Amino acid sequence: DPRMPTISGLRRRGYTKEILNNFCNDVGATRAANLVEMGKLQQTARLQLSQTSRRAMGALDPIKVTITNFHEIKDKSETVTFTVQNSPTDESLGSHSITITSVIYIDGSDFRLKDSSSYYGLAPDKGVGLKYFGGNLVCDKVLEQDGDKVLHLEGHLEIGQARRSVKSWISWVPSDGIRCEVRVYHNLFTVPEPTDQWEEELNKDSEIIHPNAIVDASVREMVDAKDVDRWRSNAAFQFERFGYFVVDQDTSYNSTSNSGLLVFNRTVSLKEDSFKKELTAEEEAAIEERRMRAKKDLEAKELRMKIEPKDLFKLAEEYKGKYSKFNDKGVPTHTSDGTELTKSARKKLEKEQQKHTNALKKYKK
Repeated sequence: DPRMPTISGLRRRGYTKEILNNFCNDVGATRAANLVEMGKLQQTARLQLSQTSRRAMGALDPIKVTITNFHEIKDKSETVTFTVQNSPTDESLGSHSITITSVIYIDGSDFRLKDSSSYYGLAPDKGVGLKYFGGNLVCDKVLEQDGDKVLHLEGHLEIGQARRSVKSWISWVPSDGIRCEVRVYHNLFTVPEPTDQWEEELNKDSEIIHPNAIVDASVREMVDAKDVDRWRSNAAFQFERFGYFVVDQDTSYNSTSNSGLLVFNRTVSLKEDSFKKELTAEEEAAIEERRMRAKKDLEAKELRMKIEPKDLFKLAEEYKGKYSKFNDKGVPTHTSDGTELTKSARKKLEKEQQKHTNALKKYKK
């Protein structure tokens, strides 16, 4: 089982001999009882796999997207086929091409039916950038749902100077992508060190299977069942934005006939928290409240920075109406009821005025 912390379990999950040897060299050896968290091993895997893994785009929970203006965009564009480097840092790994088609697939985590200010993915009447394409995908309509699960969208592409500004770029898979099963593994236990109650500490989400995943066809030449061997490390890939994956020994895929089962195991995510969290209504409201508070504070600061030091105690919101008389530098001498301020009170206000003067100079730089 790839979830087991054994050599065979780790190797099936995609931990190569280089990863395991590097990990052992890093942690060293000691006779004392010692606990090394899985995160250390996972980070060692990321560093190794980032240098050797071929990049590809995939969708674990695919949503079909029909592009209504595809032929119009195709006629306007110089090309609809794009060259993608197999590694952004190592040119020796070569490149592959990917072609946008009238039907593409995106991952379910990149779409929401309800948009929000803190969400940058795709939503109805909202656009995102498509990686490598250089343009935007805008969702026009939801065509098919199974309960809350969206299965099919209709949208259009935007290119050129007229396209809207977007805050995120998502990966996608053309219609010639290869169907596959993707097994995403997490820690076997919910605690760093299991106790005698280990059965209660098992992680129920230690294995999540995506039976209808799809990956771009550039991987075809490396995933044939004839090249899969349980006794050595199989082909490893980085599915962009999702993590590092290895071909599993259960694979029966025939690359010539494009038939049979193709199975990937996730070795490790790209970072500690690689998948987007679906926020509750309360969390969304709290984020929106913080955003509005920050906006209000920024507006108040900008307004305050327009006040000259000599007018600070006349115009600043917190001082309005508090004082009735001022000296030639604008420092209050009397309160609103005519009471004369003490020397120490005036000194305190002079310091506040100097702080404002310094802040103003820094703001105007």
